[in-house]
Amino acid sequence: MQLNKIASAIAVGLVAGSAFAITPVGEIAISSGASASKGNFKLALANRCPGQLGEFIGGNANISTYVCAPAASFANADAPTAAEYNAAGSVRFTGTLIAEVRLNVSGGSFTSACLTAGWPAATACPVPDQYRDPAAGINTAAPAGSVIVGGLTDVEPLGFLNSVRLGISLAGTTTQTASFGQTFGVAVSNDLYAAMFANQAAQLGAGCAVSNTERPECVPVIGRAQMASILSSNDQNAAYTNGAQFLTPLPGPQVAANSVLKYLRRVDTSGTQAVAQQYFLGNVCTAGTARGVVPQPVTSPTRIGALMDVFALGGTGDVRTQLIQPGFAIGVMSGENNQNQTWKWLRVGGMNMAQSAQPAQAGVSFTNTRTALDGLYDFWFQSRIIRPSTVVAQNFWNSVNTGFGAVPVNATVGLFRTNETGFARASTGNCPVIISN
Repeated sequence: MQLNKIASAIAVGLVAGSAFAITPVGEIAISSGASASKGNFKLALANRCPGQLGEFIGGNANISTYVCAPAASFANADAPTAAEYNAAGSVRFTGTLIAEVRLNVSGGSFTSACLTAGWPAATACPVPDQYRDPAAGINTAAPAGSVIVGGLTDVEPLGFLNSVRLGISLAGTTTQTASFGQTFGVAVSNDLYAAMFANQAAQLGAGCAVSNTERPECVPVIGRAQMASILSSNDQNAAYTNGAQFLTPLPGPQVAANSVLKYLRRVDTSGTQAVAQQYFLGNVCTAGTARGVVPQPVTSPTRIGALMDVFALGGTGDVRTQLIQPGFAIGVMSGENNQNQTWKWLRVGGMNMAQSAQPAQAGVSFTNTRTALDGLYDFWFQSRIIRPSTVVAQNFWNSVNTGFGAVPVNATVGLFRTNETGFARASTGNCPVIISN
């Protein structure tokens, strides 16, 4: 009789959610992966939390722990305290056995595979991620007994180069399609934007001024061939020998001779780096004809060729830090970047991603997805999930995917629900062209 009562109590807990003073370790999910989708991930978790979602930030924007707690547990859900965590208890996310998610996106998309593979040494994987412990207020290793659920990636595992995937076993894992896509664009420092505008002024729209960043026809263009040259391993091409003047080819005083161009390359495990290599160089998509990639430098930055400084940056925030410095800098970023800073977006191949080249421009309503949704801009990728092939992980991500589908339209800049557009990529990979459904 007593055993039946215990079994009944357990069953009730599985349906209604469990509350404890501190989240049981078996209900703590461990996740690593893409940084660009972090905002959408939080919104999805909030949608699946039947109580109040609190976010404990681990010292920078790349590390967060999300706790589903009973309603009104935190005075400020964006900055809850350890005392509130210890007193609140936890509630499982709907349809899952998980009540807390510890996330680190410092290393980029491919760390979702590194996590599921056990962080193998002597591979492209960085050192194992640390995660925020809400009770102790520190970043530390994943606790023994917690549940590895994998993570989000900007592109499927085969979207990364063989050199990145070498030694990483995906046995026992599943690649699942997330219910959203995200746009990418090419961003430049203010100095480079002004120089490219002056160089292209005669080709831009009538009456254009450098301040007309909200007029697409007034925004300088980066050609796909130009960007491919910057990504290329051929350090004798004009991008590497001419530096910043490579992007201002017409005669004029826009850029002084011997001016260095800073290429804000991401690390090899970055999904943004992988999509840039796919989009501009055709890597992993065009067998036998893809171009080599300028290697990730050991020391960041490293001068490669005569006038190119190549960086190896772990996160989008690192790219923005360089973009706001004086000088001529360029890099690929996801469209979720819309900070009130001085860097600018270019038009890729003549088409704009953003409503203004100036991020967060006053009076402009930003989505950074409108042209992609209309089929006018194709530099966007279908996000994926790399997860263990377990029921717990499957149920967790199925629930999160439901949450993604409920995120309000334009709630997160640069990301969109795939059911918002009539255009699609293939369900198996991002290489095929985007076509109408």
